[in-house]
Amino acid sequence: MPKPKKPRKRRQPKSKAAQPVAQATFILTVNVLSSLTDFETHHFQHFLQWTTSQLSVSPASTNFWLRYAFPMSHYSEPIRYSMVAVGACHRLFMAKSIGHSNPWELKRFAIHQYNKAIASIVPTMAVRSTSNMHCILVCCLLFVSFESLSGRYTELFKHLRAGNEIFHSPLRASIPEERAVTEKLVEMFCRLGVESSSFMDEHCLSGLSQWYCDNSTTSTISCLPFKNLDEASYELRQLDLRQTDKPWDVDRELESTDNNGEGGAPCLVLDDAFRRWNLRFEALTQFQEIYVSTKAGPQLRNLRLRQQFWQMTMNAFSSEDALSNPQTFIPLMTVAESVAAPFIDMNQPTFSLDGDLIFSLSLVASIAQNEGIKSQALDLLRKLNRREGIWDSHDVVEMHELMMSVNRGECGPEEWDWCYEREAPAGIPGIIKQLRTRLGNSTRTSLVT
Repeated sequence: MPKPKKPRKRRQPKSKAAQPVAQATFILTVNVLSSLTDFETHHFQHFLQWTTSQLSVSPASTNFWLRYAFPMSHYSEPIRYSMVAVGACHRLFMAKSIGHSNPWELKRFAIHQYNKAIASIVPTMAVRSTSNMHCILVCCLLFVSFESLSGRYTELFKHLRAGNEIFHSPLRASIPEERAVTEKLVEMFCRLGVESSSFMDEHCLSGLSQWYCDNSTTSTISCLPFKNLDEASYELRQLDLRQTDKPWDVDRELESTDNNGEGGAPCLVLDDAFRRWNLRFEALTQFQEIYVSTKAGPQLRNLRLRQQFWQMTMNAFSSEDALSNPQTFIPLMTVAESVAAPFIDMNQPTFSLDGDLIFSLSLVASIAQNEGIKSQALDLLRKLNRREGIWDSHDVVEMHELMMSVNRGECGPEEWDWCYEREAPAGIPGIIKQLRTRLGNSTRTSLVT
């Protein structure tokens, strides 16, 4: 008797690949944004598709602008108009390298959207709630982006100060999602505020400092690996804020000699905090190797850069010879070159609110006493066509070249050096303007004599 045939195994239908939430939501939502004209929708799409990936180094799944700010734009008119304005301004920023046919028309459109956003935010400011404060802070960051892309740094600082003031009041979170939004906002304002602090008054970070003080958790003293790169980034920004003795401020050296070591204890506490952060970060990357090979690569590289920046600043001022020793700077320069490579390969202007490359290279060029290292940092900056907040690669190179020209003249660096940066009304362009004036006056004086 023939054996009965075995029943066929029914094939399971293949599950469709999951589509990224941000992309699916984006396609669905743009079609129903009836409040926008076709031209506004075009630049809203530009913001979502192109600008968001430059504003943040995080992958799409954790990108603040896609995951949090974009859903808020569904019901927040100020955020919607702000995104349109930044999208138009970013498009203009990128188009400068190829020559835009109607730059003034696009500029007028961007400014009009910016003004619409400012006008529509007034009712939101009248009612204080966590969601409204989130909307205002998101708009503040979008206004900062707009002013940075436009090169209007005086206005940028005003928006940073306004955002800092909001953090003086408690931002109560009733659900974890609200807490996550607040922490993301704190981190972004912290980054921008710390790197802009040389151009603003001493209270420019007071609100952020108060928020961290009021909301510190036991995680800051934990020895467990970080849960993800976002947590590692957030904790390192907190250390940036706590570091009141900033290495990029030349007054630091004067104060350290006057205090005769009185500031040693806080520095030791921060050094210990960084070492603990370092252990937790390395444990994360060791046990979760997925971060090395996925779309989180740019975020990981930027964290490596910040890690080396901290290590460099700790080493650079540890002894009299450290600033002239190339080994003090080589680890950071190695990481900086890997971070810079994709931007150089793009061969077009790039912009971010979440980068640390230009600032780090500028500090190396400022403090390194080894000419080879200084030249390496400036050469890398020359290859870049990038702006990160208030730090533009072209402006930074010009500033350092002018500083070197002034140093070669009759004016000693002690007469002008960092007072230019501290008093500059418009960021680095303000320093450049004053250096040009100083150099011109010095040249005219030498011709007369």
